[in-house]
Amino acid sequence: MGYFYKSNRLRILNVSWVLLLFTGVLFNARIGLTAEFATSKEFRQYCGQCHGADGAGRGDAARYLYPKPRDFINGQLRLATSSNMIATADDIKQVLLTGVPNTSMQSWKQLSDGLIDRLVIEIRQMQIQGARQRVTLALLEDGLLVDGDGKLNLAGQQVVEDYTTQQTVPTGRWVAPAGLTVNTGVLEDGRKIYLKQNCHKCHGTDGEGSFGVDLVDDQGFPTFARDLVHDPYKAGSQFQAVARVIQLGMPGTLMPSSRVLDDVELAKLTYYVQSLGKAPPRLLGNIQRYHRAIGFRR
Repeated sequence: MGYFYKSNRLRILNVSWVLLLFTGVLFNARIGLTAEFATSKEFRQYCGQCHGADGAGRGDAARYLYPKPRDFINGQLRLATSSNMIATADDIKQVLLTGVPNTSMQSWKQLSDGLIDRLVIEIRQMQIQGARQRVTLALLEDGLLVDGDGKLNLAGQQVVEDYTTQQTVPTGRWVAPAGLTVNTGVLEDGRKIYLKQNCHKCHGTDGEGSFGVDLVDDQGFPTFARDLVHDPYKAGSQFQAVARVIQLGMPGTLMPSSRVLDDVELAKLTYYVQSLGKAPPRLLGNIQRYHRAIGFRR
């Protein structure tokens, strides 16, 4: 009897995970912060105009900005250096200190170190709170791991903890492959890999972007694949940064991972992509970025 109960409980837990993943595909509702968590005065002062007083990316200025400000509760942070592409505290701090090129995210390096650190902690808390709320709501709607009072039972609470960890805890820092001696042969091989991997389907045969391709981000807004020739690279143009985005993709975008590449292929493709960039990079305004995202060539 004990074995049957344990086995059945594990089966229910596994079924719940399947349902949760299925729900995650269909569940597009935006949630907000609960009364138990409120943003600080400092966050509202420095971040609220764009990211919203609640951190959900809908500040008063958001309507005028392109790309749209990050939703810290429901969205994924795009610039991450961990192997599972979840932003570390250092990743968030780096964005606050340097900003993000070709967006309206400015540098806040003028703020004190203590204030920067507090904002980093707060953004991390929003990510955790959002993950917990999403999975809790999905499980309550599912009803499988709910007790007689309509609350999550112990198995459901464990699913909440597991999901929150999966969604918010970064793994170790991703390490780039060893570099190669760059020569014409390496770049030619890199271009062949670029075409074989279908990078040109979005970034263009010449690397100048996705004109004529309808792309959207994780919030449903139109977007534009990076112009590898003229645009600054958001994650950086260094070998490790470019290789990481190629292999792991970029959260919240349609940039896929390329984990099938071995280290040599990844290095060759990285060098080729780097070779496409021209200096100085072209910086666009909000209206220019929006026009390009919806298909205007210039």
